[in-house]
Amino acid sequence: MTNKSSTTTNVLILTSDAGSGHRSAASAIEHALRTHGVSTVIANPAHHPLAPHTLIEAERFYLDVVHRAPDQYALAHTLTDAPGLDLFLEYSLAGALRKSLAALVLTHQPDVVVSVYPLFTRIISSMFRQKSRPRLMTVVTDLGNVHRAWFNQADDCVAVPTLTVRDKALKCGIDIAKVIHTGLPINPAFGRQMVDKATLRHQLGWDPRLPTLVLLSGGAGIGPVAQMAHALDARAQTHQLVIVAGRNQALAAQLRAHQWSNRTHVYDFVPLVDVVHAADVVASKAGGLTVSECLAAGKPLVFYGDAPGQEEGNREYVVSHGAGLIASDAQSFAEYATTLLSSNPLRHSMAYSARQLGMPDASVAVATEVERLLSISTARVTSRLSKLRIPQPRP
Repeated sequence: MTNKSSTTTNVLILTSDAGSGHRSAASAIEHALRTHGVSTVIANPAHHPLAPHTLIEAERFYLDVVHRAPDQYALAHTLTDAPGLDLFLEYSLAGALRKSLAALVLTHQPDVVVSVYPLFTRIISSMFRQKSRPRLMTVVTDLGNVHRAWFNQADDCVAVPTLTVRDKALKCGIDIAKVIHTGLPINPAFGRQMVDKATLRHQLGWDPRLPTLVLLSGGAGIGPVAQMAHALDARAQTHQLVIVAGRNQALAAQLRAHQWSNRTHVYDFVPLVDVVHAADVVASKAGGLTVSECLAAGKPLVFYGDAPGQEEGNREYVVSHGAGLIASDAQSFAEYATTLLSSNPLRHSMAYSARQLGMPDASVAVATEVERLLSISTARVTSRLSKLRIPQPRP
């Protein structure tokens, strides 16, 4: 590998903060690369000083739309997932991010750019000539119904989490030689339970004897979490309920103030590795990263709430392989959760299916492919790139 100055990096990972999954995937890749001594930087081009401030608002708006109008989001996802219409998305985003993406490439001079979000590598490849740009890699972070905007024929590599997504990549014109099936990059610790479940529960302050369901609300703490929890608590069966409210402090306060019939533990935003390993069943929305973490840990899943766009594909992938159930409302959620908590054979069967789908070492597989690109990379940001006139941000 060619030595570079201290002001440059080997790998630039581009992410988004529309939800927490993209950044978590980026962090997993970064950790795997740094373990091998690869200089790596994570950046969100929407947060760069040269990007319009409205893009940060757009990330927040995304979460609001998914929560309040999931059907509308799902319709938009479907309508734009057609040949040609994805170009409209590309051109719209390029107008807002062209300057910030160019500035990030010029500043860090990476040998490889890895994107865990759609369209970023498309914009870069449209700005720079093949011989004067870094090698490009996209890592897809959903499991089934992915948007065609993920796929850029100019990429040097596309890492896909499932064979379903591989098939979509091929339909979108990606050369099969460029597509690798790695899984979705997560913290590998989800696939390695270091101590037994009873010990974990004791360390967490839970009752080690009670069947336990962990109810996740995502990083933002959105969705009908309280309704699901109350419906399950109303069931006569004795169980233990663990609720993670994420960054939603109002939800956490509401849950802590409630008088629960069963033993219940409420958390804010908390590292999930031990929490998931200590569970018998996990209930969650269908975000790609959370689903992949639970599969790697071998946990049966109960999905609740509407699943717009890509989330619908995530849950259908899991359910079709026997590792999850879909609850249409609070009462069906309570019924499915109770059945799983009381039926060891069913729970163990679904846990086995989950482990078969789980790919806990996906981040290592992605890092290995990045290192391959590094080893063959002769691309450099040349003087032609320096001629780009990039205005400085206003003070």
